[in-house]
Amino acid sequence: MCYVVCREIEINAVVVSPTSQHLLEIDERCTYPGCTVCLMYCPAEGSIVEADTGRSMVPPPPEVWTENRRWPRFP
Repeated sequence: MCYVVCREIEINAVVVSPTSQHLLEIDERCTYPGCTVCLMYCPAEGSIVEADTGRSMVPPPPEVWTENRRWPRFP
């Protein structure tokens, strides 16, 4: 779902990894925290992980769910 929705909003930051496992990766085109749409549509808890910290981004972290950030934001 995150792949589809990222394509739909024309950011195209979710790509298929060239590894043999065919994992999805998020590349430098990602505008997080400006856009959080992939976090909202991801169906599996813990499936999006921040590479630097290992922090799970699904469900979305608390800072995404503030009063003025209720739904995905775009740059």
